Amino acid sequence: MNTPEWLTECMARPEITDILLNGENEIYIDCGKKLEPLVIAENLKWQEEEMKTWVIHQIGLAGRTWDAKHPFIDASIPSGFRMHVTFPPISKKGILVSLRKLPKPVRAKSRWTNSSHYPKLVEAIKKGDSIIISGATGSGKTTLANDLLSEVPSHERILALEDTQELAPDHPHFISLVSRPPNADGCGEVTLRILLKQALRMRPDRIILGECRGPEILELLQALNTGHCGSMTTLHSNSPREALKRIELLCLLSNSANIPLAAIRELLAFGIQWLVQLENKNGTRKISEICRTDGREGETILLRPL
Repeated sequence: MNTPEWLTECMARPEITDILLNGENEIYIDCGKKLEPLVIAENLKWQEEEMKTWVIHQIGLAGRTWDAKHPFIDASIPSGFRMHVTFPPISKKGILVSLRKLPKPVRAKSRWTNSSHYPKLVEAIKKGDSIIISGATGSGKTTLANDLLSEVPSHERILALEDTQELAPDHPHFISLVSRPPNADGCGEVTLRILLKQALRMRPDRIILGECRGPEILELLQALNTGHCGSMTTLHSNSPREALKRIELLCLLSNSANIPLAAIRELLAFGIQWLVQLENKNGTRKISEICRTDGREGETILLRPL
C-alpha cells in the first residue's frame, strides 16, 4: 500500500524527528523543540482499515510479522525510521504508531561537537575508556553516541548490539547485530544477552550496547573487566548517580548466579570510566553533567564531576 501524501511529506522533512499517530487521524510531529499537532485536509484523512493495512505492510518490509499474541511491534522500516506500533485492544484509541527518524552515517557532525565538553569525551573514547550516556527520551543520547563512535580509530572493529538498529556512525568497520523477538509459536528468539555472548567470539575491539535495559548488562560489565574496554551504552536516567543505581538493579534482576551486590559495584567501579548526563529543556539539548568513576569507598561508588 502506498504511503499517504501527507505522511510522505512529513517523513521527508529534515527537521522532523518524530511522528506520532494516535489512531488514524490524530497526528503529532516534533521538529526538534516540542510536540505539536498536525492538521491535514479532510479529503486526505484515512480510515482505520487503511491505516492497519499500511502498518502491516511496513512491518512486513522490516521482516516482522504481527499476530494477536504480540500486540507490540518495534522495527526499523526501509524509509529510515524506527517504528513502534501498539495494536488494539491494548490501545483504546486504535492503532498507535510512533515513528522516530534514524540517524544517517554522514561526515558532518551534530551540534554535540560544538559543546565545550566534547573534546574531553573524544579524548576518553580514543583512549579506550568506557562511557555511559544517560538522559530522558529525546535528549540526544543516540546522536552523541554516533558522534563519539565516529571518533574511534579507523583500524578498530566496532560491534553494536541493538533491539532496533539506530546507531550509524561514520566509521569504516562498524557492524550492528539486531535482536529478534520470538515468532508466533514462541520460537526463534535472539536476545541481546545471546548476541553479547556471540559478539565476544567475533574479535571486537569495541562492544557497544545500543540501550541498557535488561540482563545483558551484567555480561557486559564482566567483559569490560576482562579485557574488552572502550565500550559504550545509553540509558534512561535522571542523573549519573541514578544511572549507576539503575544498572545495579538490572544486574540484580538478571543475577541467576547470585553474585553479591558488592561484587557488582566492583565491576561497575572499575569497568565504567565516564558517565555523561544529557537533558532537553524547551527544545535545547545539552550536556548537563559529566562524571568520572573514582573507585569505591565502602559501599559507595565514587563519582568525580568534571
